[in-house]
Amino acid sequence: MIEGEHTIIGKLPRERLNQIASRKLAALGVPVRLGADRESLEGELVFTGRIAHPATGQPMTRARFLVEGHDRLRFLDPPLAGLGAVDFLRHDRVAALEQAIATALQEALAGLEDAAARLRAVPLEAVVDRERLVVRAVVQTSGHAFEVIGAGGRLRVSRVAPVGGRPFEVDPAFPALELDGLAGPGRLERFLVDALPRMAPGPGSLPTPGAVGGEIAATPPPRTALTLAALAEAFGADAMLSPGAQVELVQEFEQGGTRYRVVATREMGSRFRGRVIGPSGDLWSEPFDLASFPGAREILARALGLEAGAGAPPPARPAGAGGPSTHVQPRAGEVWVMNVVVEEDGPVEVRYVGTDIDGRPYGAARVLKRPDFEAVFTRGPGGWRLLVQLDQVAEGAVIYRQLDRARQPLGAPRRMAAAILVANFVPEASTR
Repeated sequence: MIEGEHTIIGKLPRERLNQIASRKLAALGVPVRLGADRESLEGELVFTGRIAHPATGQPMTRARFLVEGHDRLRFLDPPLAGLGAVDFLRHDRVAALEQAIATALQEALAGLEDAAARLRAVPLEAVVDRERLVVRAVVQTSGHAFEVIGAGGRLRVSRVAPVGGRPFEVDPAFPALELDGLAGPGRLERFLVDALPRMAPGPGSLPTPGAVGGEIAATPPPRTALTLAALAEAFGADAMLSPGAQVELVQEFEQGGTRYRVVATREMGSRFRGRVIGPSGDLWSEPFDLASFPGAREILARALGLEAGAGAPPPARPAGAGGPSTHVQPRAGEVWVMNVVVEEDGPVEVRYVGTDIDGRPYGAARVLKRPDFEAVFTRGPGGWRLLVQLDQVAEGAVIYRQLDRARQPLGAPRRMAAAILVANFVPEASTR
């Protein structure tokens, strides 16, 4: 389509754009329907086996999508959600569209490997997440941990976790990270520290403890959205969902001038998969059971590192106060501890959830057979906990081994980013 036609199309009303898109997709044999907002088009592509899942290698059979404009699809679920908008208008057959998606996926994977190689040349430990089509690395300095993500051929700093402070999302306006000239000892670290004032949300100021961005405020749904309140009014609170019906619930919030979306997609019965989506992608994504779900606002607060049930983080713990020690720099030879909360202590299985360094549960509950649970976790003065011994500390990461109940190493050594360690573990010496 030439530039003039793009200009004309851009001025058409949404209804007309939907008509153009739905006519083309119908010609391809792809059905669409109006979404919950009664304005957007959505549907599902059924694949013939040309597309292999990048993480498992298994053929992908279907993928949900939204229509953007009159000519593009945006997939809703990983890994295809990482592709961005995909043009469908220029394809005459659905098989050609499927092949184009498969090609785009392979190109995206090649781009991830290229980004990972660039990060490793710095050098940084880069992890390729083939499920979400991103590459991640953590740059550790004495005062901060910087999360760097790469997707779509672009590297950017996505999140900053101050040591002893509250993490924050980097302003999306912060420029992409150019690694040329930053290789070599300390260069990248010095660049990131110098750029901190430009990364923080808001007009150039770093968030302070207790004022990371203000209260979390729910944003009103679109005027035409179908809400739970409208359904309850029409059918009554005792109306039931079909046991196998697919349901996706969405609630949007704003905090500190940044918009976030909490999404819950039903998997089966009362089991859902939850996501918290920010400007740079997912902040949290895990399955949960409806009975243990604390609410969308609470989940967002936890994902942002705020005080559970509130819109602002707790005040900084003064030096020498009780709780975890102010010593947060890991050292080789130390034993670190993560506490867990046991929700169901059964004779066959144990259901538990991990806690952060302030003792707040986070993430979804997990279930282990009792012998497996007792082999990994040990009972201490404050309850059950996981012990790890640090073998090495270097380049923003730690090499560690889990300890069993007899405090003997369990399994092979593993690697973890130091920023993750200090966010979820505390030195055992500080708990005595």
